Amino acid sequence: MSRHWAGRAFAAVAMLLCVLPPPAGAQGEAPAPAFRVVDGTVSMDDDVVYLDARIDLDLSEEAKRALENGVPLTIELEISVTQPRWWWFDADVAALNQRYRIRFHALSRRYVLTLLNSGESRSYNSRRALLARLGRLEGLPLIDRSLLEPGETYLVALRARLDLDALPRPLRAGAYVSPQWRLVSEWFTWRVES
Repeated sequence: MSRHWAGRAFAAVAMLLCVLPPPAGAQGEAPAPAFRVVDGTVSMDDDVVYLDARIDLDLSEEAKRALENGVPLTIELEISVTQPRWWWFDADVAALNQRYRIRFHALSRRYVLTLLNSGESRSYNSRRALLARLGRLEGLPLIDRSLLEPGETYLVALRARLDLDALPRPLRAGAYVSPQWRLVSEWFTWRVES
């Protein structure tokens, strides 16, 4: 009886090892694709708070392959403005989600970037040029200064992520469990004095 159990346990462990990805320091392994907010600034001008930021958007091989085969990818920039409080949870002041769709048009061999919030589109010769432009936020208006209490401190947070819910249904199930599709940056935070 114990021999039968040992055989099953060995088979289960062997199957698990086949499914797990290699360890993070494996030889010859390229850096994992990722999204990363590199730097940025928050400024106030004309009573409006503006955000400038630089984001590295490195697509995985699976995401690149899907894009080249006509699957649109949606990248979302999540931005929040909160007021920290020592005695309770931080107060949510404002939230902004900038959603972008990336498409490859095989006939024209061009990449199209569409800001879904406004419908504005622009095309690029290469995926690299499109991602470089998308990763450069310049003068994005966040919130009117009149909505901030004078003399208070606020936190502005930004992260970028690939929206898996926007993928076509046949791809979603695999994308949810594959690390190749888990493209999301850490939150990058700035302090703002009103």
